[in-house]
Amino acid sequence: MSWRGIFLENLGFKLSALVVVAILWISVTADERQAQPVPTTVEVEVRDTAWVMVEGPEEVSTTFQGRNRELLGLLMDKPVVRVEIDSVTGEEMRVPVPVDHVAYNRDLGVVPSFITPATVDLKFERRRSTRVPVVPDVDASPAAGYAVLQPIGVEPESVTVRGPASWIEGLTRVSTRSVTFEDLSNTLIRDIPLDLPTGIRGVEAEPSSVLVTVSLDSLVVRQYRVPVQLTGGGAGFAQVQPESVTVSLRGVAAAVEQMADSLMSIRIDVASRPASDYPVTLETGVETDGPISVGLEPPTATISPRW
Repeated sequence: MSWRGIFLENLGFKLSALVVVAILWISVTADERQAQPVPTTVEVEVRDTAWVMVEGPEEVSTTFQGRNRELLGLLMDKPVVRVEIDSVTGEEMRVPVPVDHVAYNRDLGVVPSFITPATVDLKFERRRSTRVPVVPDVDASPAAGYAVLQPIGVEPESVTVRGPASWIEGLTRVSTRSVTFEDLSNTLIRDIPLDLPTGIRGVEAEPSSVLVTVSLDSLVVRQYRVPVQLTGGGAGFAQVQPESVTVSLRGVAAAVEQMADSLMSIRIDVASRPASDYPVTLETGVETDGPISVGLEPPTATISPRW
């Protein structure tokens, strides 16, 4: 039989035996006392509000003394060491990491003896603030028969952002977190957090979230009969057929109503000697709250001399 066959034969029983051996070893050595280095999270509290810490270690090693079974508990509940900075003296500082600042589960019965390294190097930048506009990162799609009105509302429209000077100087705007809304049939208002960078220390915004309003309106089709008015040097010597055209407006209800109020007449500029056909065009000069599709029927009008 090959070595592979020997290894795979009764594999389940062999694995079970290994587990039993491991449990027996842990139970035998559980009461032995020893020193064990344990990864420890570093938390730096900078109380000097004029500065922001931009670089520093995230972890050091704390050596604990205790029984094996108690030391294993530290691996499940990672200790933390807190470094407090009352006053920043410059852009670079080397500060001690006191072993008596280590926070851990004291019920385990272990004791921290020393930290490696005993000091850490920290880098700082001056704290700056600026007021920037908020851009909503919102993907909103309406249900059938509705349209999303632009622009999407944001309240407040700008926020104060604080952070390291080198980052603040290039900041021109801040966006919300990316959100998606589908099949909307009613106006929607949501409180959405700002999308602040997670890889830059000390960045904060006031407020940290904004109210985003997605407004909707129904899509409508309206038809209006509008008279044709002749202008220009040949207007007094000409007549038009038809005397009115049908204007079809397609778009959001509010925008259609705005344009409908300006549909007094359709003007055709007639030359001194009327030609037979003129294109019919609609010029309103009205700004609406949304795009509108305009249809004219008929698209041309026949101009003939008046005898």
